[in-house]
Amino acid sequence: MIPSATGKTRSARLLLFAFLSAVLALSSSPIVVRAASAIPDTIRVALFLNLGAGKYQAITQTATLSSEGGMNLVWCDAQTSTPFGSVPAGQTAVFTMDVYRALVLETADYKAAAASLKKIQASSNAGAIVQLDKSGQTVYQVTEGAYSSVAGANAALAKWTSAGAGTGPALSKARVLGPWAVETGSYASLAEAQADADRLGSAGLEAFAALKPLSGAVQYVVRIGQEQDASKLGALRQTAAAAGAANVRVPEAGESYATLRQTATQADSAGTMYALPAGASSIRAEPAGAEGILLSERSKRTYRGSMEIGTLNQSLSVVNEVGFEQYLYSVVGVEVGASWPLEAQKAQAVAARTYALFAGMGFQIANVVDTTVSQAYYGIGSENPNSTAGVDATAGEVLTSGGKLINAVFSANAGGITADNNLEIWGGENAYYAPAVKSPDEGPQQGKLDWHHVALSSGANGYVRSDLVEDSGRKHDSGAKLLKVIGDGAAVRPKPRIVDKEEPLARLNAGELVVELKRVPEYNDFSWIEAPMTADQLLEALNKRAKTPIAGPLRTLEVSKRGPSGRVTEVKANGTAVNVGVGDNLRSALGGVKSTLFSIEETGRFTIIGGDGKTREVAGQGGALQVVGADGKPRALTGPNVYVMDGDGGLRAGTTALGFVISGNGYGHGVGMSQWGARGMAEQGYDYQYILQYYYQNATIEKDAWG
Repeated sequence: MIPSATGKTRSARLLLFAFLSAVLALSSSPIVVRAASAIPDTIRVALFLNLGAGKYQAITQTATLSSEGGMNLVWCDAQTSTPFGSVPAGQTAVFTMDVYRALVLETADYKAAAASLKKIQASSNAGAIVQLDKSGQTVYQVTEGAYSSVAGANAALAKWTSAGAGTGPALSKARVLGPWAVETGSYASLAEAQADADRLGSAGLEAFAALKPLSGAVQYVVRIGQEQDASKLGALRQTAAAAGAANVRVPEAGESYATLRQTATQADSAGTMYALPAGASSIRAEPAGAEGILLSERSKRTYRGSMEIGTLNQSLSVVNEVGFEQYLYSVVGVEVGASWPLEAQKAQAVAARTYALFAGMGFQIANVVDTTVSQAYYGIGSENPNSTAGVDATAGEVLTSGGKLINAVFSANAGGITADNNLEIWGGENAYYAPAVKSPDEGPQQGKLDWHHVALSSGANGYVRSDLVEDSGRKHDSGAKLLKVIGDGAAVRPKPRIVDKEEPLARLNAGELVVELKRVPEYNDFSWIEAPMTADQLLEALNKRAKTPIAGPLRTLEVSKRGPSGRVTEVKANGTAVNVGVGDNLRSALGGVKSTLFSIEETGRFTIIGGDGKTREVAGQGGALQVVGADGKPRALTGPNVYVMDGDGGLRAGTTALGFVISGNGYGHGVGMSQWGARGMAEQGYDYQYILQYYYQNATIEKDAWG
C-alpha cells in the first residue's frame, strides 16, 4: 500500500496511556468469524502495464523470461488456449512488440555488433542483437527501441547515428525496421518453417518463422520483410515468389501472429524473441517444474504461477497469474518485516487479502499491480516463514462491513495517530475507518542514535550523529552548547541519516568545535526532517499539482488548516490557499514528503524588533539583511546562512534567501491500519483480531461468502 503520514506527538508516556485506554475501551462484542471461504483460486498481478496517459503506466520494451525447470508456452486468444512449444531449463525467451525499431548496425562481425550494443545500453535498456541467415552468411542486426511510429524510430536512429553507436563493418545502411511483411506457408511444424526461412534468407531476404492461431490450433508460417509501410509489399511479394516461396500473401490488417527472431544479445545465451503485434492475442509462459519464472526486467525477481505477455495501448503487458494465497505470501513478506510478531503478520494478511479482493479487476486486464499503487509484490524472494504462517493462519479471512468487503487500505506508519479519511485524506464517509485514533508507531526510531543539528565555523549547518561528538563543557556566545568532535573524519550530513553514495556536507577532525542548534531523532518512518528547499523548487513542485497555478515568485508558504489528527489539509502560498484536490495530494505537491502530518519552517523569513521596540517582518533576499557589528557599523549578510535567536532564546538556523524546511511524522496517507502500529500492538500482547478492530471499526472478520 501507499505509505502513511504524521505530525508531532506527546510524550511517549502520555501516548502509551492514551493508546492503552483506547484499546481497553474496545467494544466487548466479539468479532464474528464464519466458515466457507469465497476466495478465488488465482489473482492477476500486472508487472508491466500501460493504461494510457494520466493512468497507470509501467512500461517495458522487452520481457525476458527463464526458469530453472524450463517453461511451456501457450498461445491464448479470446476463445482458446493452445500449447505450442517449450523453453529448456535455464534458457531465455524474450518478448517484444512487433513495431518500429532503429537498425543501428547490420554486420557479419559479432564483436562489432556487441560493441555497438554496449554503446546503446549505456543510455537505453531497449537494445538488442538479432541473428539471422542472409545471403549465405550469419548476420547480426543491432536494433534499439520499440516505437509506435516511423517518426519515433527515425528520431532514435538519428540520435544513435550521431552518437557513433553504429560504427563497425556494415553490410547495409542504418535504417528503420517496421512490422510490415508478406507471408508464405503454412508448414507442418516450426522446424519446417525455420528451414524455409533459412532458405529464403540465403536468397537475400529477411525471413523469419512465425506463429499464427487458426481454428483453435497454432499454424506455422514464414514472414518475409521488415518494411516501414505497406507500399513495398507488392514488390516484396513478387521477389519472394521468385525465390521459391509458395502461397505468398499480404496479411490482412489486425491478424494475430508472433514473429520468431533469434536473439544474440548475450553472447553465451542465445534465445528466441517473440514479437507480437498490437491485438487481443497473448502468449502464456507456464513453469514446467516446481521452480518459478524469472523476469529480468523486474529486478530479476522470480515469481510463482504463469506469465502472460500481450499488448495494450501500443505497449507490452506482462501479467503474473498466481495462486491467491501464494500472492499474499509475497505481499505480507514485503509489507512487514520478517521478524515482526505473528499477530502483526496475521493482521497484515487479512488486510492485504481484503484489499486485493476489493480491487476487483481494477486494472483492465489485471486485478492489481505489483507496486504500492496496489500492494508491494516482489515474488518468491520476498516470502519468509513468518509471513507465510500469518497468511496460512488466516486463510480465507476478510474484512467486511454490512456484508460487503471493505476497502482495507493501510499505511506504513501513522506517525502516532491515524488520519480521518473524510476530513483529511480522500474524502467520503467510510465508517469502517477508525477516525484519528492513537497508534503506537515509534518502532522505527527504537534503538537508533540521535543526531545533532550543528552550525560549523564555516557558517554552514548540517547533522552529525551523537556518537561522533561530546559536550565540550563550553558555551557559545549565544548560550548554545559547544560540542567537541570525537575522532577524525566525522561526517556532517544534509539530513539526520546515512545514505549510500550521498556525499557529506563536511568532514570534521578530532577536537573541532561545533555549535549545537538542537538534538533530533534519526530520520525514519516515524520522525523525519527534509533538507531545505528553495522557493523555486517548491514553486515548481506545487504547480505540478495546483489546479490554479501560483504566480511566482514564491514568497511565503504556511500551513493554514489542519484536520482532527493534526494533518495538514491546506497550505497557503503568498497568502492564497493552494488547491491540489484531496488532502493526500499535498504529499506530492510538496516534493514528495512522507506524510501530511508536518510543519513548515520558513528559513528566510524573520520577525525583527527594531530600536524603537516595534516589530517588522523581513524576508531574506540575499544581501537585503544587515547587522550592526561591535564597531557600530552595519554590514550586509551576503552568505547563504544566518543564525538568529528565536523568541524562546534558542539559536535558529536561517537562510539569507527564502528557504523552507518541512519536518513531520509518519509515512503514507495514515488511513486504516498502521503497519508499525500493528507491530506495536502485537508486541504489547494484542491479537490480530483486536488489532484489526482497532483500526477498522465496525468491521467484521468473515470466512463466508459476501455480497
